[in-house]
Amino acid sequence: MSRDALLRIAEDAVRDSGRLIRSLSQAQRGVATTEVGGREVKLHADRRAHDHLSEMLSRTGLPILSEEDKASHSTSLDALWVIDPLDGSYNFTRGLGHSMVSCAYVENGQPLLGALFDVVTEAVYVGGVDHPSRMNGSPIRCSDASSLSSAVLCTGFPARFSFDAGSGTDSYFSFMSGFAKVRMLGSAAHSICLVAQGAADCYAERSIMFWDVAAGIAVAQGAGAHLLAPDQFALEPLSVILAPPPLVEPVTQLADHSRAFPRH
Repeated sequence: MSRDALLRIAEDAVRDSGRLIRSLSQAQRGVATTEVGGREVKLHADRRAHDHLSEMLSRTGLPILSEEDKASHSTSLDALWVIDPLDGSYNFTRGLGHSMVSCAYVENGQPLLGALFDVVTEAVYVGGVDHPSRMNGSPIRCSDASSLSSAVLCTGFPARFSFDAGSGTDSYFSFMSGFAKVRMLGSAAHSICLVAQGAADCYAERSIMFWDVAAGIAVAQGAGAHLLAPDQFALEPLSVILAPPPLVEPVTQLADHSRAFPRH
């Protein structure tokens, strides 16, 4: 199956799944469990989206790695779908902001195609490494910001982020202080889509999981952003940095100087 065909299937799947969970009543959305020390919320909606996404993607015959399916977490990253049925679950259940349905096609460990649906606005983002990115069918492009003194960074403290003494929190704040503005939005996928469309300039997050960022990374690269970290993806907490071309060097220097990203 061609990558164009795969991208169309992924786009249809995230749109249909997103509209499904938008239609759920408040009772149907309710909290199912909490994980990672109570800092990660799992909703009934997450599972509904997982089931719907998986059913639509199954026609391709490719394996599916999903945040919601622990049995899939041993899947090889050779050629497969990587999905996060609802990134920003806490935003979703509390009405705090954006949440996203995310689907990436991954080959040899690299996210090549991405499709994402914004549950709040119903915006659809698609694109990839060799597929110029679009939002609702219109081309998008990352910013051309060239100075950290005017750049906006999207970041966050995901469930697996450690605030323990000696965990490098000070270095993380040192990195963030190099930007003009910092925004924490509660959804890594939404944050990366803002970078892809040029509303924000950079994304950097520590201890984030592959399924949270895979689709967004593909779309951001299709919009011209550069992936500075990691060099290789794995199913363990990752440090991820994205920047537009003019900021690659200053962001790299800032990350190295601050030592905020030990895997970088």
